[in-house]
Amino acid sequence: MNGTIYQSWGEGIPVEALVIKGDRVAWSGERSAMPSVDRIVDLKGAVLGPGLTDAHAHYLHVANSRLEIAVDQADVKSINDVLERLRRGIKGRSSGEWAVAAGFDENRLQELRYPSRKEIDAVFPDRPVLIRRFCGHVTIANSAALAALGIDDSVSDPVGGVFGRDPSGRLDGSAREAASGMIMRVMPRAAIGTRVSVLGDVLRDVSGMGIVAGVEAAVGGGGGDSDRFDDELAVWNALRQNNEKLPIRLGFMCRLDAKDAKRRKLEPRRDPSFQTATLKFFADGIMGARTAAVSHQYADGTGYGLFMRDEAELSKALIDAHCAGWQIAVHAVGDRAISLVVDAYIEGQRIAPRPDARHRIEHASCSSAQDYMNMRKLGVSIVTQPSFLSRMNRSKRAAFGDRVHGYYQARTIIEAGVRYVPSSDAPTGSLSPWDGVADAMDRGATTGEPIGPNEALPARTVLAGYAEGGAFVMGQETWRGRLLPGMAADMIVLDRDVTTSTPKDVRETKVLLTMVDGHVVHDRMSSTSPWNE
Repeated sequence: MNGTIYQSWGEGIPVEALVIKGDRVAWSGERSAMPSVDRIVDLKGAVLGPGLTDAHAHYLHVANSRLEIAVDQADVKSINDVLERLRRGIKGRSSGEWAVAAGFDENRLQELRYPSRKEIDAVFPDRPVLIRRFCGHVTIANSAALAALGIDDSVSDPVGGVFGRDPSGRLDGSAREAASGMIMRVMPRAAIGTRVSVLGDVLRDVSGMGIVAGVEAAVGGGGGDSDRFDDELAVWNALRQNNEKLPIRLGFMCRLDAKDAKRRKLEPRRDPSFQTATLKFFADGIMGARTAAVSHQYADGTGYGLFMRDEAELSKALIDAHCAGWQIAVHAVGDRAISLVVDAYIEGQRIAPRPDARHRIEHASCSSAQDYMNMRKLGVSIVTQPSFLSRMNRSKRAAFGDRVHGYYQARTIIEAGVRYVPSSDAPTGSLSPWDGVADAMDRGATTGEPIGPNEALPARTVLAGYAEGGAFVMGQETWRGRLLPGMAADMIVLDRDVTTSTPKDVRETKVLLTMVDGHVVHDRMSSTSPWNE
């Protein structure tokens, strides 16, 4: 009591007091009518509301990045700065150890481009070097790395990927999409114990940001190979075995076709804390690398993007997954990719009707009105990433020119009757949901002209998308996402009322307390908090 208590972010009607019993909300209402309780917690004016779900994140990727050399600091402003960060980061390491940079973003550099193989070789002639773009879809390698991986100028582009080349046809070091996946599949990996430890830290960090549940968006990463899937699943299983209780609820998207899942005896499984109900597919690439499949040529004349696999093969894989009873999540950025996915969902429902399949489309940056109408009929959710609006402001404009204001929609999605679910896609987007809320409000105004300002949403709508929409896509909306009597005590306490704050203030939100299932998993209220008594 003694704070602003929201049972639903969307409704925004506060109650005076909330009572918790065990892992559930037991009562809410006027303070004068409150039943007798064992303990009273004075919020001292703070704001309490439902905890948030990050419906699309790559927590293991975040953990792996923390084991690499960060090149995303504010003072990294040129290619020379990137290479200097790498040079300093490998000091004291053995001569044969790989140098791997994480968080690279050419949009932050004076040159506005990737470093070339030749530029990296000039600083690192013998040591293998990989520079990973923050999106996870592009890798840049030097000559020593390519040699160690057995890749030379004769390599062919894989389906759904491209090796960059200079005018003479020689590899320039860059690899996009499936070509990048070829490199990452054979990259040395840290020991499972090391990754488990750092992954636990990541989950504790997001708990401190107000996240009560998260969906790991591609077990098996971008490569989609069985070895990588098994390796990453082993890390997650080890994390669970090493912890009596994890700080957030988890769901997993498996980067497998239905036949591969069956071979591993995996079936759709709902679980309140650790569920595997979803198969993940990649239809196309990304806007930043100009690999998203679009019907109108990119504004800089770089083509129409590409599909990650043969279109007929992809459609069949989606239909097979639907018929096997899986929830499906598909990375589809461009309108050509989105239309293919929607058509496959329609065909799957025709063959094997499922009234509540809850299929998803991840990103959906430029959907058509017809596709929105079909999504609404199918009950498809769009899981979007509002922090992209600031993080990729410049590259979005370069890719689409003036058309960009009709892309990355939000208000239009909701008005079309399609479920809008914001998420992070960290580390591509900001790990903090408060950056996502602020970007949905100001449409990326912190890093440039707002993109599609008419698509801006109020904080209350975005928060409801995180809390209730996130619970819905995990199949958990009947018992969490709101703080009504009988629902899970998954809640957060904030230092401000974000529903009435400016975007700037929203970004600075501090989470004072996070509770999952009635257990406190993060507490900054005070050193003598009554929750700990």
